[in-house]
Amino acid sequence: MNPTGLIPHFRSLDRLSLPGSRVNEDGIGLHGPFAWVIDGATGLSDEKLTSGGSDAAWLAGTVGDRLMHLAGEMDADAMLSRLEAAIDAVFREVTAHLQEIDDHQAPSACLGLIEAGAGERGRIAVQGRFLGDVIALVPTEQGIVRWSDERAKPFERKTLAALGAREHEPGSIPEAVRRQILENRARLNRPDGYWVVNPRRPWAGRELRFDAQVEAGAPIVVATDGFMRLVDVFGAYSDSTLHARLAAGKGTELMQELRERERGDLMAGAYPRVKTHDDATFLVISAEPYG
Repeated sequence: MNPTGLIPHFRSLDRLSLPGSRVNEDGIGLHGPFAWVIDGATGLSDEKLTSGGSDAAWLAGTVGDRLMHLAGEMDADAMLSRLEAAIDAVFREVTAHLQEIDDHQAPSACLGLIEAGAGERGRIAVQGRFLGDVIALVPTEQGIVRWSDERAKPFERKTLAALGAREHEPGSIPEAVRRQILENRARLNRPDGYWVVNPRRPWAGRELRFDAQVEAGAPIVVATDGFMRLVDVFGAYSDSTLHARLAAGKGTELMQELRERERGDLMAGAYPRVKTHDDATFLVISAEPYG
């Protein structure tokens, strides 16, 4: 029974976000019945458009600030609609002095937004809304279930194909890969492409949705693809074993292991990837009944 006016909320069990290079373009937060992880991507331009450490860092920070302000005031659909309008308006304001901005210059961000609500038989109803490859590992009666938006996967495979088996210096992007990324960005927020948060192309309402009933207090993991390399690139863990380690409070050790594995393949020859070191973020939360 849900007491009148009280809703489930999230509690942080563990969290960590580290940059892959100079600037961290990830974001993380929770407030009331909402929790989120953001993974920014700077546009393909040598000119910085915003005042952030990078345009993607600016966007991730702006998205996080707006979500913190909106969380608890409305439902998730209204939040995302308001967020889209706010990001569009703020980006227009900060770039008003520029003559013209091409779509490929603007930053984007993947977003994983988790909402807690009243569930059945004492459990918590959890709903995920995902744009891009932020990943959640959710404990259900069927085991650990992965939530993520994989609509960008065909484009990522094209990028890896352009990279091929060639090694490359950390921080450098081969020209063939750069051209493929530019081609991929032309499909951003298009019906035949993939969907992310972007200040120039509408996206609200295009997120993928997931639902589950979870036990109160059960750890839920939300992470960027940079951290999930431990599973998806290096194959060191499965979703279930990684979740178990994070639930046991081993997040810092896992982050150290990730960086060691990246440093062990600095030229990205054994484990092909565009960025030798990527920003890596995880958030471990539990849904608490009411408060």
